Amino acid sequence: MWCVSGNRDETAIDNPDAVIIDRERPRQHLAFGFGIHRCVGNRLAEMQLRVVWEEILKRFPVVEVVGEPVRAKSCLVREYSALPARIAKRF
Repeated sequence: MWCVSGNRDETAIDNPDAVIIDRERPRQHLAFGFGIHRCVGNRLAEMQLRVVWEEILKRFPVVEVVGEPVRAKSCLVREYSALPARIAKRF
């Protein structure tokens, strides 16, 4: 098994190599599984991410990606070592 290939089937996922925050069917992701093989911590992780983004966006309402992500080289996971972003100052 090669973990890096997860969620990269172009017949099932449109544009699998792009970072698309509002992708269709976001819960059908191999990281958490789905159906009878769903991760028990799935809802907790989703809640934590929602709360983190709610708090970030309260303080910094505009977060803009300004460059291409830099991927780390790994055979196990697809991760980013850098994602250039601009955070607007609050007035």
